[in-house]
Amino acid sequence: MLLKELLKNIKVYETNGEIDNVDVSSLTLDNRKCSKGSAFFAIKGLVNDGHRYIGSAAENGAVAAFVEEFTCDPVLQIKVKDTRSAMSLAAAAFYGDPARRMRFIGVTGTNGKTSITFMLKTALETRGKRVGVIGTSGIYAGDKKLEIAISTSTTPDPIELQYILSRLADAGVEVVVMEVTAQALHLRKVEDIYYDAAVFTNLTQDHLEFFGTMEVYAGAKKKLFTALRSNYAVVNTDDGVGLEIARSTDCRLLTYSVEGDTDLSARNVRLTARGCEFELCTGEGTVKAELGITGMFNVYNALGTIGALMAFGFSADDAVAALKQYSGTPGRFELPDMHGLPFSVVIDYAHTPDGLENILKTVAGYKKGRLIAVFGCGGNRDTKKRPIMGKIAAQYSDFCVLTSDNPRFENPDSVIDQIEAGIPEGYTSYTKIENRYNAIKYAMQNARKDDIIVIAGKGDEDYQEIKGIKHHFSDREAVAEIRDTLK
Repeated sequence: MLLKELLKNIKVYETNGEIDNVDVSSLTLDNRKCSKGSAFFAIKGLVNDGHRYIGSAAENGAVAAFVEEFTCDPVLQIKVKDTRSAMSLAAAAFYGDPARRMRFIGVTGTNGKTSITFMLKTALETRGKRVGVIGTSGIYAGDKKLEIAISTSTTPDPIELQYILSRLADAGVEVVVMEVTAQALHLRKVEDIYYDAAVFTNLTQDHLEFFGTMEVYAGAKKKLFTALRSNYAVVNTDDGVGLEIARSTDCRLLTYSVEGDTDLSARNVRLTARGCEFELCTGEGTVKAELGITGMFNVYNALGTIGALMAFGFSADDAVAALKQYSGTPGRFELPDMHGLPFSVVIDYAHTPDGLENILKTVAGYKKGRLIAVFGCGGNRDTKKRPIMGKIAAQYSDFCVLTSDNPRFENPDSVIDQIEAGIPEGYTSYTKIENRYNAIKYAMQNARKDDIIVIAGKGDEDYQEIKGIKHHFSDREAVAEIRDTLK
């Protein structure tokens, strides 16, 4: 592609040379991955400044570099105000503006994003739509999971994202439902995407290793809820930040809550071990809703989903009827078949204080035996949440097994010790087993009749990240293997 075609969406730039006949064969922000014909984006990161590597990029074959300030390196340079934003816009042009061939629903918030995207997928498919999903559980075009290696697990980096969108568009996807993280908004990953509806779930403590404060974290989330990015804002106003968004957004607005005076609300909620019922109240009346999943957090997820569907053109009755087809999301309140064993297991992605409390509180509400929690915390992430999660686990569980999650570059025993620091004095019903497989095995070997084991933190992830290497590991596979030895 000609370089000048990459610049069609980038309004303000200047160059240090002629661009007319420059042909670009690839895009990258990694100087080591440059080859003949590459365009290199000099990103000012949290640790390194890409401007220091322009010379290396040129030596490896780059024909142009996008910069925020000219350097003396002997390569054609395009000066822009923001190389991150320019990278998103150039990548969109490079892959043929795929976002303009599809419609989008974005979901942001600390918890609930993945569940809502799969609820939306199920509901939209009842209308015959071919739906794509981008998020923590992977990339889907209809029912096919695309095996595309990406560097970030939830919202891919811009070059990767635009490539993925081109794959989805070529596969006939009509609607993309995607998780939009605070980091993605802060780092301008989704600059060329306009959302028919954007859903805000909640904001609880997470990612403070990146944002520093909850105020900065909230500010990143709020960037999705402007008329330049989204048509409808679908907002949970039982959350304080959600209430702020509802009061300040210039999008068309649909608010939701439990028992609140909002556009959509859930009244007379009834939770059971296998499902829930509630009355959906709208400005036009009341609809009885039934879901095959349980937990108050899933009532909120359903309300956010219904709001997005209504913004997309569904009636309240149609949205509720479509949601009855939803049977669950991989790795979210997943209930493995225990082949007749006298206890049960719940596998869930809960990895924040609020997420862990939601899942444990739900299970505690219907358990007959003991609740056994198996969980850890990720390394090189928000350290402040670790003792908080220890305290929550002790509050709702009858026994805890503290273990490793994704230790990354931290000592897993040190992470476990920080979780243990939050366990109240006098609570002794716990053990520490660093090896995650052995921790799950211990819980299952010691489970009694009617006990429920909640294995939290990884959901349907199939790896553990240790010292920069992703080793294959699956909670689901571990449970199945151990189950078969206990029958």
